[in-house]
Order: sequence, then C-alpha cells, then structure tokens
Amino acid sequence: MKISVITPVYNSEKTIRETCESVLRQNYHDFEHLIIDKESSDKTLEIIKEVYSENLNKIKIITGPDKGIADAFNIGISHSDGEIITILNGDDYYISDDTFSEVFKIFSEGSTLMFHGDILFQDEKFGSNIRRPLLCDVREAMPYNHPTIFLNRIVYDNYGIFDTSLKYTMDYDLICRISAQNPSLLQKSFYYKNKPIVFMRAGGISWKHEKKSVLEMKKVLLKYSLWDARAKRFFRKRMFRIKIKGLLEKTGLSLMIKIWRNMKWKNK
Repeated sequence: MKISVITPVYNSEKTIRETCESVLRQNYHDFEHLIIDKESSDKTLEIIKEVYSENLNKIKIITGPDKGIADAFNIGISHSDGEIITILNGDDYYISDDTFSEVFKIFSEGSTLMFHGDILFQDEKFGSNIRRPLLCDVREAMPYNHPTIFLNRIVYDNYGIFDTSLKYTMDYDLICRISAQNPSLLQKSFYYKNKPIVFMRAGGISWKHEKKSVLEMKKVLLKYSLWDARAKRFFRKRMFRIKIKGLLEKTGLSLMIKIWRNMKWKNK
C-alpha cells in the first residue's frame, strides 16, 4: 500500500531539507514524494536532489507555473500513484520516523478512509503549543489539522479534488463537500492520539490572512447550503476575536494573545 506525499514548494531553501529528511527517514518504505515546484530560483531543488541523491526513485519533481496552492495540490494528486495521499508543505516536517508505519497499520484494517492527528505548532510571536483537532461541526470551524490528514485515494475519486477558486480554505472546502454529500464518511476517520504527527511553523497563507480566510469559509458554507444560524453565530465569534486580536497588537498587548492561545489549546 503506497503512500504519496505531495509537497508544493517555491523558494523553500530554508526549510525544505527538514521536510524531505523527515519523509526519507520513515521506517515504512513504500512511499513516493512528489515535489510540485513553482519554478524556484533559489537552492530548493538542489537541496531536494541532494537529500534524495541515493533514493532518486522515491521522488517525482514537477516544475512549472501553477494557479495557486489548490492547483499545486491537484497537480500532485494527478501525478501520484499511491493508494493513500497526504500533503506536507515545504516548511513542515514529520516528527517521528514511524508515522507512515502507523498510517499503514490503520489503513490496512480496511475500513478507515482518513487518518489524522495533532500538530506541534511553532509560533514565536504568540506562543507554540500542541494543537489537537477541534473535531467540531464544519459550521463552526475546520474539524481536522490538514497537515496531518492521510486520505484514501477513493475519497478524491468520489468527491473531487481541491477548488482552485479558493486561496485560503481549499482543505476546509473539501471537508465541507464530503460533509454535505455523505456525512457518514467522516465517521470512517481515525484520530491518532499517541503523539503529534507534524511540526508546523506559523506563517502560512491562512495564518497571515486570517480575516480573509474566515470570510472565504463563509463562502464555502454558502456553497454547500451549510450557512445557518449556527454557522452565523460562530462566524460572528471568529470575526470578533480577529478584531480584538488586531486591537491588542496595535496597542502593544500581544502578550495577552499569547496567554489566551496557550489557555485555549491547553484545554482542548
């Protein structure tokens, strides 16, 4: 059972070595690593080829322009051969060497369609912490940590790939699509609680553009007829928190945000 890891990159020379090494050192060896390169001008590809110099059969490098992150994801899926597909961004990495072994063990049982877990989130500005999936209704927020999701290829075959019209919430859109069409499918997921799966750095596009991301989430909910009273209530809460966060930053009270976030994730 092959695992396909898709990594979009663009001028990622500062972090891509850790990403690739974390994939290559997995003790489960039936995998492929697809690098979707948006014509990097730094040493990104040089570093990737150096890390995989003795295992070139494990990588596929697809270089060329794309229409955004969702398109890069889709290019990777279209070129992949694995029965299990996951996405690992070029500034994230797997913490343990047995991640793929654990994934294989769960999928080999036959009934699981999605494997997911916790992330170790590094945020030097507002505080680092272990982030567990919210496991909430999609009308409230994204229920899962996307960097930890391993999906059976059947899910993409049956429910489609990522919506390229979205800039920030293409992963959320996919989960909402599944939830709207077949809610019981998400019950066939396995939450791996033993330890965090992925080390993730703050600074991603949805992190940088939080307000735009939340507004795009509203667009997604409307698309799937999920925009109801519950969705509106949580949307207002998110927008209010973003406003307060902005005010605290402007007044030099970022420490308050750090304390609140640490309390939030500690209690999850």
